[in-house]
Amino acid sequence: MGKCFSRCSSSSSELDHNGKSDDSSKHPKAPLGSPQITNVSPPYQKGGGTPETDISQRDTLQSHTKLNSPPLNSSPDLNKMPKASFSESKAQRLFDRYKDSSVDAVLAEGTEKLCRDLGVNPEEFIVLVLAWKFDAPTMCRFSREGFLKGCRELHADSIQGIRSKFIELQTEVHQRGAFKDLYRFTFGFGLDPDSGQRTLPVEIAMALWRLVFSQQQPPVLERWCTFLVESEIRGISRDTWQMFLNFVESIGDDLSLYDDNEAWPSLFDDFVEYEKLKSIPDGSPEHEGEPIAV
Repeated sequence: MGKCFSRCSSSSSELDHNGKSDDSSKHPKAPLGSPQITNVSPPYQKGGGTPETDISQRDTLQSHTKLNSPPLNSSPDLNKMPKASFSESKAQRLFDRYKDSSVDAVLAEGTEKLCRDLGVNPEEFIVLVLAWKFDAPTMCRFSREGFLKGCRELHADSIQGIRSKFIELQTEVHQRGAFKDLYRFTFGFGLDPDSGQRTLPVEIAMALWRLVFSQQQPPVLERWCTFLVESEIRGISRDTWQMFLNFVESIGDDLSLYDDNEAWPSLFDDFVEYEKLKSIPDGSPEHEGEPIAV
């Protein structure tokens, strides 16, 4: 996750300018398809008449067909399908494999090893989703309680078991409510508790915005990041972070739906004004005026 991940990894894991990362491991093999239902053929060919069998033989054949034929147009109920067995003790041992020797938590070195065993890079979107699911309080820190809670919810007690849930997790966070929860989580995940941070440094905020929106980037995101840099904004408050999701969902691709009468943070008003001034040709009367106050 860019500079923010440099706190917990000695290796180079910074995002490039576009927040991209190697996604060769993002798409594990899909699970086998649903069980195929094979209909039992009728004891006669259509239009061919009924075979000459005695009553006892016919009754026996009909009973056998009823017992072995699935209902027509049936499909497997995923909620009733048996789940892979889950072992609490195996999940505990999995946590112990990565936890730090001096504290009962997975820290920087353990997180790097966990990501390596999962076949992902620490700055990938799926790692953010796992941190959310495992209640990671901040980057590169997994508590035992949160790790085990995540394993229970995923019904996974091994590396292969967790990997097998990647597609399921990706599908889950495409739902509006789950993504909103993931987005709120990301702000606290980016803070450095050791320094008592209450706002995100703008470089970390921009990296996290690019990461959390990497599956579906709002058209305005890069323009917003450019505005933050050019305006020399140093930090992003929790309120600004939380409201930005509503902002990008409300304004339209060209900011035409922005209503300055709404109770938006003042930084959003400044951004919209900044974009309006950029759209006015240099030298026109509308372009003259005082710089935007930030």
